[in-house]
Amino acid sequence: MRYSRSGSVQNRPSADRGISYGATHCTNGESGLEKRQDGSTRRPSWQPDDLADVFGSAVPTGRAPRVLGLFAHPDDEVFCVGGTIARCVGAGAVTAIASLTQGEAGQIRDASTATRRQLGAVRLKEFHQSVAELGVDDVTCLDLGDGRLASQPLEVVAAAAGAVIDQFQPDVIVTFGPDGGTGHPDHVTSCLATIEALRNTPDRPRLLHARFPMRGPVIVDAIVEWLTAHSERFVGTTAFGHAFKLFTDGTSMLGVSADHLHVDWFPAGSFIIEQGEPACELFCILSGSVVVVVEQDDGEMREQRSFGAGCFFGEDGLASGRPRNAHVVARDDVTCLVLAPGQPNNRVAGRGPRAVVALEAGSTSTPSTDSADVEEGFSIDVTSALDRKVAALAAHRSQYAMDPDLLPRSMLERLLGTEHFVVASVGNG
Repeated sequence: MRYSRSGSVQNRPSADRGISYGATHCTNGESGLEKRQDGSTRRPSWQPDDLADVFGSAVPTGRAPRVLGLFAHPDDEVFCVGGTIARCVGAGAVTAIASLTQGEAGQIRDASTATRRQLGAVRLKEFHQSVAELGVDDVTCLDLGDGRLASQPLEVVAAAAGAVIDQFQPDVIVTFGPDGGTGHPDHVTSCLATIEALRNTPDRPRLLHARFPMRGPVIVDAIVEWLTAHSERFVGTTAFGHAFKLFTDGTSMLGVSADHLHVDWFPAGSFIIEQGEPACELFCILSGSVVVVVEQDDGEMREQRSFGAGCFFGEDGLASGRPRNAHVVARDDVTCLVLAPGQPNNRVAGRGPRAVVALEAGSTSTPSTDSADVEEGFSIDVTSALDRKVAALAAHRSQYAMDPDLLPRSMLERLLGTEHFVVASVGNG
């Protein structure tokens, strides 16, 4: 069924391939429309601005262009195209997002949001909230089975993708590239199914693949810059630490950052940092507390301050490039998220002022293009839509237990402020 802007049920327009597969499909009220002074609404006149690369020659005459994001799971839309599609909405395009599954096999990172039995229905609701934050006009969620797309015949998934395409009639489609972003089999299958569906489409829309190029140690650089830019020390919370870990895990999985991340546990009374040793890591406390102690030349140990969950330490040495200026000792059992600009080479790592710690640069990879020929790549600056993108991400509460304003904007701009795409051409076989 399809829902009108007034909420009444309408019959879906006929198509060669009808959508079933447990689909939900609705239009999002007045999303994408601007309100006039008299209270009525209208779609903004199409103003491509610097979005010409998104549409290429696919801009129609006499009507607003239509953009479809077609992905495997609820929340894929945010990282792949969230800012770009929000900007397309503001420019007057008609927009749609479709998910091939309900995401019922995903993580449950906030136990208050769902149980495993409830997760599919909860993520469907979150999906609708997320695309509404982006201003998207049309949303479809199929139920082809989270984690099972790759095990189904490609023609079955392609038929489902084709039905979505037939119904919306897009001028531009955005999906994952053949690498699936993270390599997730469902992501890869969503790409291959879209390509296969388009082989049978006579008037093919422009096809874009989202890509996630490696950009160096973005997380460490952004956090150190943010922490050292303020005169007053940042005091975090347990909720901040949790959100920071989830966010950094997500960006690390996408491969956009060369930062090395791991979680480490330190028993009460142990040295986490030793004064005088090389500075190569940043620490975010997830649980427990630490005390900072300065060792004087005569051996006297002077306690300076203490930090708890959600606080950082270790940024001063990374910012200055100098050895550690104090000891950091676990006051009780402490768990930290440990971040480094590269992966520490433990074969030569040591402790103390004479330690030599080598960092191995993160590896880079080139996305596969076996199933579609890549013509060109481009990037879209989405900082003007960053607030909507972050709000859309936070709407997926079961996956990202965070409030939209919890993380520093400088880090969000570096990690989420630009979206990257390649233009793909679909062969005939």
